[in-house]
Amino acid sequence: MEILAASRYWRDADLTGLQFTANRLLHREIRPHRHVGYTLSVSDTELHVRTGNRVTVVPPGTLLRIAPQVWHSVQARSAPWREDAMYCSSAVARCISAANEGAPAARAQDDAGVSIFLDSPAAFEFLECHRLLHESASTGNEEDIAAGRALLRQRLAQWIPLQAPPPRVVDSGDDRMNRLYELIASGFHQRMTLDSLAGAVGLHPVHVQRRFRGALGFTPHEMLVGHRIEYARDLIAGGASVTYAAHAAGFTDQSHLHKTFMSTYAVLPGDYRKLSALDALQPASARNGIVG
Repeated sequence: MEILAASRYWRDADLTGLQFTANRLLHREIRPHRHVGYTLSVSDTELHVRTGNRVTVVPPGTLLRIAPQVWHSVQARSAPWREDAMYCSSAVARCISAANEGAPAARAQDDAGVSIFLDSPAAFEFLECHRLLHESASTGNEEDIAAGRALLRQRLAQWIPLQAPPPRVVDSGDDRMNRLYELIASGFHQRMTLDSLAGAVGLHPVHVQRRFRGALGFTPHEMLVGHRIEYARDLIAGGASVTYAAHAAGFTDQSHLHKTFMSTYAVLPGDYRKLSALDALQPASARNGIVG
């Protein structure tokens, strides 16, 4: 099944550390995953963003921000749908917006790391940055490129906290389910079944499935695949071949990894690998939002 009708994934040479994507997606759901940095995006349809047991409804045409290390899935109300996104860490935002560090933060409503910006100009200006930086790069219009860069430098400090948030720790309030999560997080590259996971915590598989989802918002299998694709993503970003990444992360084959990568990140693994090579020149703290 096709996932993308169109995909653009690029960088701006003067805004080191930022990644931009513009996708037209044919499927309504994006699998549970997380990013190292912040995600900013605007979509043309209503989104339901799940984080644990909370669901945030994001109206179309609204600027959305997702904080680092927040496990989340996305369901679009209709398909096909368009998403314009940018990935940026706090360290990169501080570097790019150093002159605007004292700017007041834009008004946003936050729930468990998912923020909706309340003022419509935020979405408009974000899309304008996207348009200027992509179209101008194709046409070579230096004035538009400069305008896009200036607008982004001015607004980034209002959209992204310049101080990195404290590390997130997964704590469901259920000790057995926390232990199960840690087993998945540390052993995802091995073969795991619901029966083996249930046995490790002394519960029936059906009970584990229901209790884990009730505690963490996602099924054990969703978390297993989430950790596998995250590890494969990091290997590919470091220059590993897709075939090696698939094997090392526990996928059955390269095709399985390719489909999962596309349905999670909406980016071709090969394209991602090429642009991620730039991150090898940066310290880990300054890397963008997709790369681990």
